[in-house]
Amino acid sequence: MTQALIEQITAQIQEKSLRLTEPKAPDTSKKEEYSHFLKSIAELRGRPLYYPYLSAGIGHGPLVQLLDGSVKLDFVCGIGPHILGHSHPELIKSALQGALEDTVQQGHLLMGPIYLKVLEKLIEIAGKNSRLSYAWLAPSGTMANENALKVIRQKKQGVRKILAFERAFAGRSLMMCEITDNPSVKQGLPSYNEVLRVPFCPDNPDKALQILKRHWEAEKENIACFIMELMQGDGGCFLATRDFFAPLLEFCKSKEIAVWFDEVQTFGRSGAFFAFEKLNLGEYVDVCTIGKALQMSASLWTKEYNPKPGLVSGTFSSSSSSLHSALTALNVLETYIKEGRIEKIHQAWKERLEVLEKESLLSQIEGWGLMWGATPATSQPDQVSQLLQILFKKGLICFSCGQGDIKRLRFLLPAVVEEKQLDQALSILRAGLLELKK
Repeated sequence: MTQALIEQITAQIQEKSLRLTEPKAPDTSKKEEYSHFLKSIAELRGRPLYYPYLSAGIGHGPLVQLLDGSVKLDFVCGIGPHILGHSHPELIKSALQGALEDTVQQGHLLMGPIYLKVLEKLIEIAGKNSRLSYAWLAPSGTMANENALKVIRQKKQGVRKILAFERAFAGRSLMMCEITDNPSVKQGLPSYNEVLRVPFCPDNPDKALQILKRHWEAEKENIACFIMELMQGDGGCFLATRDFFAPLLEFCKSKEIAVWFDEVQTFGRSGAFFAFEKLNLGEYVDVCTIGKALQMSASLWTKEYNPKPGLVSGTFSSSSSSLHSALTALNVLETYIKEGRIEKIHQAWKERLEVLEKESLLSQIEGWGLMWGATPATSQPDQVSQLLQILFKKGLICFSCGQGDIKRLRFLLPAVVEEKQLDQALSILRAGLLELKK
């Protein structure tokens, strides 16, 4: 009876979602009501929304319908979580299954069998190419990173110093803001002077290694760990090869500095589950954090870093619906990775961006699978923000990345995107870049 009801509701949602086939302008009759909603939200939260985005709860793949009747192509996936797009039938079923459980939230004290299934799947995936043996679930990437840092500091007996790349992003808690190398996210916050910066300079690996060694000479055993994004997200969606990372990791291992891969954004996007798999770096990892595509987050660590009881806990692991959806997302992504679907999207989107590069509208195109960055003809921050709003009005949602004087476009593609939707996005992107250029 319950399963039949879930199938019925899913079918009804799919019937509505399949009507969405391309971007669509707003319904003018809904303009006044929609503006009222946006104004009320701005008043209640103390600032307007970055985009005038209020979902109608209906979508199909990368297409999402808003309450004003418009339809947009979502090429940022909520900055990551919607990796399977909108109204994915398997995710709908999972969310409904979780919603029918006895509690909305599951915690680390009382949980259901789905908690175990998610843990088993994560350890199965992680154990294929690394020594990661344990996982701890959390509702957000920031919380997963906080747990990771606590585990490392306990192992290192409270050692405080943290190595991190320039332009790093780690989250929005006080400590993660400290690790984040972006002044705009920590205006007015105190500095704890616990982070040592290493340049993310793939074209000059010797420089990065020299500065790492310089930090070691100054601090030695006061350094607990090196947190690394293997592809920077907020910092500009920049890539580096194994040849850049390996000498840094070898040095860390030689000095017993914990290696912590922050894969909150890259998880599931590179064409493998972990970016460290893609770069064949699994032998080095001590701690890894994941999130977004998982529909929740988790910290994973090796047996050597398993903490003492009481250090990591929390009321919530995540909602029952998120736990069910996490397992489904892992299974669906596993199929897509085996089929090479993400690699095909990688190549198809790369070819389209290169068309705009030849037209001198984009430059510095870098990407892995579903995660891309590109510099528009104008990279001035205010003009990139203007470009994003132009693209939104035309029907394409993406976002910015990069810091200082240089801003770039960030694309986080859904794994369900089709060729015709890539073409639609290309057309809108070209039109927006040309309009800004004028």
